[in-house]
Amino acid sequence: DLTDRAPTHRAKIMGVNQAIAGSVWVVGPAVGGWLAEAYGLRNSFVVASAGAAMCSLGFLALPETLRIGATAAASAVSSSTDTKLSWRACARGHVERWWVDITPIIRSSNQQALIALSAVPSLRWSCFSTVVTLYAASTIGAGPMEIGYMFTALALSQAIGMIPGSYLADKLLGAKLVLVIPAGLVSCVSFAATAGASCLEHFVASMAVQGFCAGFTVPAQGAFRAEVTPQAVRGQAMSLERQAGAAISLCGPVCMGLLSDVVGSQASILLTSVLMVGCHIIYLLRAQPVAAAATAAAGPLAKAATAAASTAP
Repeated sequence: DLTDRAPTHRAKIMGVNQAIAGSVWVVGPAVGGWLAEAYGLRNSFVVASAGAAMCSLGFLALPETLRIGATAAASAVSSSTDTKLSWRACARGHVERWWVDITPIIRSSNQQALIALSAVPSLRWSCFSTVVTLYAASTIGAGPMEIGYMFTALALSQAIGMIPGSYLADKLLGAKLVLVIPAGLVSCVSFAATAGASCLEHFVASMAVQGFCAGFTVPAQGAFRAEVTPQAVRGQAMSLERQAGAAISLCGPVCMGLLSDVVGSQASILLTSVLMVGCHIIYLLRAQPVAAAATAAAGPLAKAATAAASTAP
């Protein structure tokens, strides 16, 4: 919502926001690894809990940008109607209304492309948190400090990559394929190279390249999402991306661990890289160019947005 106030600088705003949030990942792994080795694992959890509490308090100062007049009116009408129905009929009605809202988003090729691309970070993280760390521990004897250095290299390079990525993303319209696809594929190749790492320097270099490429593409993805998604259904569309990523983050580590036990860590890393390449191919095939995206704006997704906006009193 906030980036709509300066659409020509949308990618830069998103890049700065992501860079600030990512700065915690730069300091956190290295400091956390040092704390774990110096003062024990338990103290690291105490420090992390205190930091999370401070962030939660900070969110209280954020202004509300959602216009709730139409939403509140619609909820009041819905509640007065639902009280006259049984709980099954009420639940069925809510599901039907949700499906009506969500169907145009699912059928949009641009939203399908964004959902596919949103699975990449979750796939990468699922493999990092299980297979890569275990592989580093068994290959080079990496402990908390070494693993912290690896993730710090990833986060630091990602913050650096957002600077040129956000600048270039504002210069292009549409799916920004010339930014997303090459950088994304380089990131996938670098991730696959982790399977052949034999020393800490190799792991750190591979993580740094992945982070830079991922940071380079994040502003382009965010700007494209804002360009092709009507504001009235933007929350629903983003929820689908988050749900896809959350589902992978939930099941991925367990599946990666089982796969590593069966075929080995190196094969699991390579398979994850192939899946990430597949997500980028889907984005390449489904994301529409500028002209097609403009035509799609008059399609079902825009109609759904119009219907949502028409509930305003």
